[in-house]
Amino acid sequence: MTEITPWSPYLEQALTTSAGRIALVKAFGDLVRVEQGFNPHELPEIFAAPEDEGENDACRHLVTMDAAFLTAQFVRQRVATFARPLGGGEVVPIMTSMWEIDDPLPRMATGAFNLEHWADAGAPPTHRIFVDSADFDEWLAGLNSPDCLSNRELEAALDPQLRAARAVAARRVKAALEPLGQSFGGDASVRLSQSLSDGDELLRLPEVEALIKFKRSTIYAKIKSDGFPDNILLGNRAVWRKSEVLAWVEEKAAAQGRGARS
Repeated sequence: MTEITPWSPYLEQALTTSAGRIALVKAFGDLVRVEQGFNPHELPEIFAAPEDEGENDACRHLVTMDAAFLTAQFVRQRVATFARPLGGGEVVPIMTSMWEIDDPLPRMATGAFNLEHWADAGAPPTHRIFVDSADFDEWLAGLNSPDCLSNRELEAALDPQLRAARAVAARRVKAALEPLGQSFGGDASVRLSQSLSDGDELLRLPEVEALIKFKRSTIYAKIKSDGFPDNILLGNRAVWRKSEVLAWVEEKAAAQGRGARS
């Protein structure tokens, strides 16, 4: 069996390639660079550094979080993964169930795993792991920089209950729409004009005003102070995702309902 020293693949100049795919270590190195600012070749040093309850441990924790983050994309089928025997051979898809593991860090450290005993992190690796290049590029391009979080995202990150409430509201809106024209109640009462199952509609400011019955000044004030979704700039045009606007209304209606019951 071939042995791979953990984190050593990140020191290699020429990473293994496959048609339409990139090695897992290349993908994970790119993610760590984007999210944390670490160069991939620094990873061996980061994990060789002594425990110190300080900077060394903090760096390892950040990389571990990125490992869990990327694994979640595999489980959710946002990025397809593949296995190829060490040394070469037939490429086969990796089932998403094989990413249902407690600790994905060993796979990120070696870029390989044992296909037969996939749940055993200590089993000698038999296959190198690749990810679909197109899937990964699209997903990575859509990530927000940690330094560019919106006020709404920062609020959710700092307040777990708020994050949960927004997630519930978003699911209700998405699931919506059996009865077309469902009312959301509250001061900002609206009716759904169409099902979102056809895709997330982008609204310009006049359409947002018409949908929630707020004027421009109120909308922009609520972006700053009341968690209303930020707009997206497409050139010089500002648009909003309809699902996010409706989820905000649902969130406010639910909060009013809780206040009335308390």
